[in-house]
Amino acid sequence: MRHLPHRRTWSLGALVAVVVVTAPVAAQAQPRDGAPAVDNSRAMSAIEHESLEDALAEVGTTAAGFRSHSVLADRLADASDDYTVRFPEAFAGVRIVGAAGQVAVVRGTDQAELLIADARTRGFTVYSAPTPARQLDQRAERAQDWADSLPPGQRDGVTAIDVDPSTGDVTVVVEDSGAAPAPPAELGTGVRVAGFRPAQGSLGSGTATLPDTQNPTIPDPGTLLANSMVGGTRMYVLSPSRTVANWCSLGFNGIRDGRVVNITATHCSSFTDPATGQSVFRPGTVSESGTSPRLGAFTSGEADEALDAALITVDPEDDPRFRNSHVLADGARPLALSGTQSPVRGQILCKYGQRTGYTCGRVSGIDSATPGGVRNVTIELCAIAGDSGGVVFSETRAVAVTSLSNAFDSNDQPYPSCEVARTELARRGAVPTMVGVTVGAISARFPGLQVGAA
Repeated sequence: MRHLPHRRTWSLGALVAVVVVTAPVAAQAQPRDGAPAVDNSRAMSAIEHESLEDALAEVGTTAAGFRSHSVLADRLADASDDYTVRFPEAFAGVRIVGAAGQVAVVRGTDQAELLIADARTRGFTVYSAPTPARQLDQRAERAQDWADSLPPGQRDGVTAIDVDPSTGDVTVVVEDSGAAPAPPAELGTGVRVAGFRPAQGSLGSGTATLPDTQNPTIPDPGTLLANSMVGGTRMYVLSPSRTVANWCSLGFNGIRDGRVVNITATHCSSFTDPATGQSVFRPGTVSESGTSPRLGAFTSGEADEALDAALITVDPEDDPRFRNSHVLADGARPLALSGTQSPVRGQILCKYGQRTGYTCGRVSGIDSATPGGVRNVTIELCAIAGDSGGVVFSETRAVAVTSLSNAFDSNDQPYPSCEVARTELARRGAVPTMVGVTVGAISARFPGLQVGAA
């Protein structure tokens, strides 16, 4: 699923993964500057799973199965890169079904039988698909160019683009406001309405502080400082006017231009513009709570609203706290990550966010037929307000930062827990789903970025 520019804001060595939930900013449940504080105490106690094992069990797998999917995804991504070059007319994409890697083949082409033989030699099964991967990606690029050309008010209504190699469909995903026009017929795309929204928490400043008891103490595993800042840790982002704050989750730690940074979602530092009523990026400062010292700040030069990815520059005195590649685990030893991975359709991925802890699910959407080109990944897992900016990972590999969630009611208010989200969404024939921005896209956007600061 390709994330497109919005007026709303959306967020390799060893690293810490990030999970953010976002959606069009106009739909954000955040107060205008100077609005009264919002009581988020209930929102801060919605941990779904405190252990990765429990989260995996909920989706019917184990740590071994999670590892197997990660290995298989790498093999499929490598094969995809090879097949895109060697069999451009026959190769249509890859996916995971159950525990099997599958290669999509356009049968009847001169290259089809060679591709089928090669795929089976590598231990993959094959299935028929109607359109070569390169044509799907070209159509998706044209759809994005069209969306980018729309006037701001209309462009904001386009949420994403979804590429499905199995059907040969490229779909423009729009919000439910009706703001976006129908794409031109010559683009050859479909249209689908989806209810994704940004999912950071918002509150007024001053007395609107978060209780320190809600921030888990990070255990010292022997290689980390006891007060290390790791992926998934709660962060409090205060607006430049110091009248409004957002609460999100830290993402990957990294280094760029010799500075220690944290890689997270841009919309975590978006605030309502009193003049327009629209939520826009404004570089805020970051701390652990409203009563804690500053840790760093967002900057305009390292924030991409369309991609929903931003780098927080960590203050030099706090560098040691961010020099790690771990993910927070409430009441357990932090999980160490190393390396990155491109997502594959059907793969099981997990996220950690400070609001709901661990949740896991399968990849249901991508915005490219080839894993290496995926910028946005859609996963059937729960992420709700406060998880924005948190980590999405595959076993010990960083995959994405969360950028959108559908865990909102008909009034655009976030559900208070995953349990409520599952129940209420089921009544609409849906399941909790989130969209993440891939680490590959983030690294390409910020050249020289080293994900992981260990």
